[in-house]
Amino acid sequence: MEKPSTTVQQKEKMVERMGIFFEKYGLTPIHGRVFAYLLLAEPPHKDFYEIQEFLKASKSAISNALNKLMDAGKVEYITFSGDRKRYFKVSVDGWMSHSKEQLLEVVTLQNIIGDILEARKGSKYLAFNDDLEKMRHFHEELAGFIEQFIEKWERENE
Repeated sequence: MEKPSTTVQQKEKMVERMGIFFEKYGLTPIHGRVFAYLLLAEPPHKDFYEIQEFLKASKSAISNALNKLMDAGKVEYITFSGDRKRYFKVSVDGWMSHSKEQLLEVVTLQNIIGDILEARKGSKYLAFNDDLEKMRHFHEELAGFIEQFIEKWERENE
């Protein structure tokens, strides 16, 4: 028996929930909702006006969101022969690449904390420096795990 399709109201609630989640990772509310809508889209590509109509947002808001998402590599557009419209869809490869970059930012943070500790060498607040060293060590360990995981993932998923 075929599973009933998601209703518009269910999709709206899911887009809202997912949009809030994506806000926590740096997207604005409209960017998060555009991305969420495209993840749920059937077919998995929508034209500009379909996105605007579903989200009930202004043309400029949708345009800005799509441009930012395309600049970030998370969304791309496709065209179809004989159809002048551009259709937008999630770029899974771009999203994956962005996710890896975000995970590897832990290495940058580890280096920044190391620089902070270097700058604080003469500090009389040794307990604070010790706490920062623990944080740096935590990020060093985490970075190692993340790098190993990404290497393993890429080997297994070539």
